[in-house]
Amino acid sequence: MYRCLPFLSYALFPALAAAADPVEFFEMKVRPVLAKHCYSCHTATHMGGLTVDSREALLKGGGRGPAIAPGKSAESLLMTAVRHADPKLKMPPSGKLSESEIADLASWIDGGAAWGKAAPAAKAGSKYTITEEQRHWWAFQPVRKPEPPRVKNERWISTPIDRFVLAALERERLKPNAAASKRDLIRRVYYDLIGLPPAAADIEKFEADKSSEALAKVVDELLASPAYGERWGRYWLDVARYSDDKLNSTQDEPYANAWRYRDWVIGAFNDDMPYDLFLKAQIAGDQIEHPDKAKLVAGLGFYALSPQFQDDRVDATTRGVMGITVACAQCHDHKFDPIPTKDYYALLGVFTSTELGEFPLAPADVVERYKQSKKGIEDQRKEIDEFLDRQANDLAEILAAQTARFIESVRKGEAAPGLDGETYERWKKYLTGAKREHPFLDDWDKDSFSPAQFQETVIALNREKKEIDKQNMIRLGGSEVRRDLANADLLSLARDRYFLWRDLFGAGRFEKFDSGVLYHKPERLERFLSGAWKQHLIELRAELDRRTKAMPDPYPYYHTIQDVKDPKNTRIQIRGSRDNLGDEAPRAFLSVFAKGDPEPFRKGSGRLELAEAIGNRENPLTARVWANRVWGYHFGKPLVATPSNFGQLGERPTHPELLDYLAARLMEQNWSMKALHREIVLSTAYRLSAATDESNFARDPDNRYLWRANRRRLDIEPLRDTLLQVSGQLDRTVGGAPVKLTNSSNRRRSVYGFVSRRKLDGTLSLFDFPNPNSMSEQRIETATPLQQLYFLNSGFVEDRAIALACRVEGSAFDTAGRIRAAYRMVYGRAPSKEEIALGEEYVSRGDDPWVRYAQVLLSSNELLFVD
Repeated sequence: MYRCLPFLSYALFPALAAAADPVEFFEMKVRPVLAKHCYSCHTATHMGGLTVDSREALLKGGGRGPAIAPGKSAESLLMTAVRHADPKLKMPPSGKLSESEIADLASWIDGGAAWGKAAPAAKAGSKYTITEEQRHWWAFQPVRKPEPPRVKNERWISTPIDRFVLAALERERLKPNAAASKRDLIRRVYYDLIGLPPAAADIEKFEADKSSEALAKVVDELLASPAYGERWGRYWLDVARYSDDKLNSTQDEPYANAWRYRDWVIGAFNDDMPYDLFLKAQIAGDQIEHPDKAKLVAGLGFYALSPQFQDDRVDATTRGVMGITVACAQCHDHKFDPIPTKDYYALLGVFTSTELGEFPLAPADVVERYKQSKKGIEDQRKEIDEFLDRQANDLAEILAAQTARFIESVRKGEAAPGLDGETYERWKKYLTGAKREHPFLDDWDKDSFSPAQFQETVIALNREKKEIDKQNMIRLGGSEVRRDLANADLLSLARDRYFLWRDLFGAGRFEKFDSGVLYHKPERLERFLSGAWKQHLIELRAELDRRTKAMPDPYPYYHTIQDVKDPKNTRIQIRGSRDNLGDEAPRAFLSVFAKGDPEPFRKGSGRLELAEAIGNRENPLTARVWANRVWGYHFGKPLVATPSNFGQLGERPTHPELLDYLAARLMEQNWSMKALHREIVLSTAYRLSAATDESNFARDPDNRYLWRANRRRLDIEPLRDTLLQVSGQLDRTVGGAPVKLTNSSNRRRSVYGFVSRRKLDGTLSLFDFPNPNSMSEQRIETATPLQQLYFLNSGFVEDRAIALACRVEGSAFDTAGRIRAAYRMVYGRAPSKEEIALGEEYVSRGDDPWVRYAQVLLSSNELLFVD
C-alpha cells in the first residue's frame, strides 16, 4: 500500500503561533497558583528556607538550592516538587496540583519566569479610586455609531464598511488589491460561513451569474444552512471551554449530556438568536422569563460544563464576553486596568453562590423512578462497602494481636503454622525493605527488641487512634462536612506514632502494598470470609445485581447551574490566600461602569443582574468584543489583535471607528449575528484578492490596513470535513451524541467529535485545536513536520484517498477523464493541460497509482489553504 509521496509543498504554511504577554500570563496563570497553594507556607513562615513571593526569592531558593532555573523547567526544583517526581519532596502537602496548573508553571519557567511589578496587598477597608483618565480609556467609552468617512474613490464602495477601510488606505497611501476571482471568493465565503468547500456546480453557477446580487444570493443561502451553526457554533465553543468530559487526570469521566449544550449553541446560531439573549441565557437562562424555558436553560452549560473552578468562570465571563482581564485582580488590584481586587471577588461571589444542577427533559415520574432506582443501587453498594470495611478493620485487629508471632517468623525466615501467608510476606517486605519513617522497628532483628512489647504498642496505638477519631468527630459537630477542616481544632497522633499507624492500619496509604501491612483492602478480603459472613456478602451482591438489571435507562437532561439556598458574598483573599481574608466584597458588577460604588446584586446569586449588565446596550465592551471576533474570523485578523484583552496590555484597534460602527450595527439590528456576517462579507474589502503587491507590502507588511485578503490555512475541523466531503463520505446528520474521531466509522462533521479535557484527540492537537481547559480567544496556525507526516502516513487520509480513488475510477473510462473528474471533485475546477500530463505520467507507474494520486491531491496546498 502507498505510504509516501514524491512531492508536497508546505512552504507557504504561515507560522503564526501567538505567545501570550509574559507578564499577563504570570498574573493570570502563575501568581494565582502560587497564592492559592504556596503562600501560606512560603511567605512569612519561610518554611524550608524558601519564600515564593518574588522572582528573586525563587532564584535564591531554600535549603535545597534555587527553586527555578529560568528557561529550564525540567531542571527546576519547583517543578520536581509539584510533579511529585521526588518521593521526599511532594508539594503542596494538601495534594498534587491539577495538570493544567503544572503545565502553566512549566510554561512560565520555560518562557523565562517573568514576574509582574510589585503590587501592594489589598487591605481591609482600603479604598480603590478609579481616575478619570482610566475611565476615558477607549474600550470604556460608550459605543457610538460614527458617520462613515468620505473617500476619494467612491466607485470602490459597496457598504459603509468600505468607507472606513478605504479612508485608512488612502490616508496611508496604500492601494487596495483588485477583487478576488469568483472561484476564490466563493471558496472563501463557503469556508467562512459554513466551513465546507463549494461543489463544482456551485462554483460554476456563481461564475455564470453576472448580476450584482450574485454574492448576496450565495450568502443568504449559506446563512440559512444548518452548516452555518456548525461552523460558527464551534467558534463559540472555543470561548466556552467546551468538552465532553470532566477534568480528571486519573480516569475518563465523560459527561452524560454535554452534547446537548453543544447542539443548543449550534441551534442558537442557526436560529439567529439575538446575541444579547444568547449571552444572557448562558449566564441566567433559568431566571429569564420565557414561554419555553428549555430554549434558554440549556445555555447554562457554559458554566455547568466548565473545568469546575469558580475563578475560571470569572475569567471566561470577563475575558470571553467582555475582553477584560478581571482575573488579574485575584491577588492584588489590577496593575494596568481599573479593576480593584474587590471587583474580582464581587463577581466570584456570584459563582460561589451557585451549584451544579440539571434540567430534566423527561416527565417527572420517569425522572423520579430513575432516581429512586439509582439511589437503591448506591445504597446497596454502600452497604456492601461498609460491610467489607468493617471486616477489614476487624481482620486488621485480629492480625495485630499476632504481631509478635509475625516478627519472630520473619526473624526465623519462615511463617509459623497458622499465620496468614500473604500477611507474613507483607511483614517481611516491611521489616527488610526501605527505611521506615518512624523509629519503633529500628532494632527489630536484635535480641534486645521484644516482639511481645511491640505488639502491645501496636494494639494500644490502634485504640488511641480510634479515640482520637471519636473526639474529632465530636469537635466537628458529628460530621466532617459540617465545618471547615482547615480551621477546626483537631487532635492527632504524635508524628512517629502516626507513621507507624499509617503503615500498619492505613488503607491505601502505604505504597509498598497499596494498603497497610495489617489492613487488607476490601476487594482482597473475601478469602478470609466464611460461614454466615460469606453468605451475607453473597446475598448483598445478588441484591445489587438484581437492582442493577432492573435499573431503567437514564433520562435526558441539560447540565445546568442553580443558585444555592443561601447566596453569600465572598471576602477578599489578601494576596490570593484563602487563609488571609480581608473585607467582604458585595456581589456586584465592575466598578469602572458605575458612577460611585457599584449597586449590589440583590436577586439570589446575582446571575440575572450580571446577565443584564453584560447583555446591555450601555455596556461598551460586549458588542465591541463580539464584532471584533466575527471580523477576525472573516479576515484572518481581528481589528483588535488581542480579542480577549481590550485593556492597557492589549493591542489598540487598527480601525477604531470601524469597530464602533460594527458594534453599533450589531445592536441596531437587534443583535442579529447573521446580519453582521452578511454586512461584512458583502463589503468590497472582504472581496479583495490575496495577491501580494510589493509597494503595499513595503509600507504595510502585516496588512494592518487591509489592502489585501489574508491567505489562511483551514482550521482542523473544516480540513477534516473537506477530506470527507470531497471523497464522498461526509455524513451531514445534525446533532447528537459525540463519537471519538479515532473511530474509523466516524464520518460526521468534526464539531460532533468527542472533545476531551483529559486527553485531547491527537489530530485535533496536531492542527492547533484550542485547549478545552481554558478559554481560547482565537485560532492559531503552526507549521510542523508532524503535520506533513499526517498527510503522508495518516490512516484517516489514506482511507479518504481510497474512497476518492474509487469515485474517480468509476467516473470515466480514460485516464484524462478520470483526472478531470478528480480535479472537479477536489478543487471544483478543470485541470490544465500540464496538470493532466503530470497526472497521466504519475498514474502510469507503481502500485495503487490512483490511490496514491488521490492522496497527492488531498495533501496539496490548493485544498488546504483559502485565498
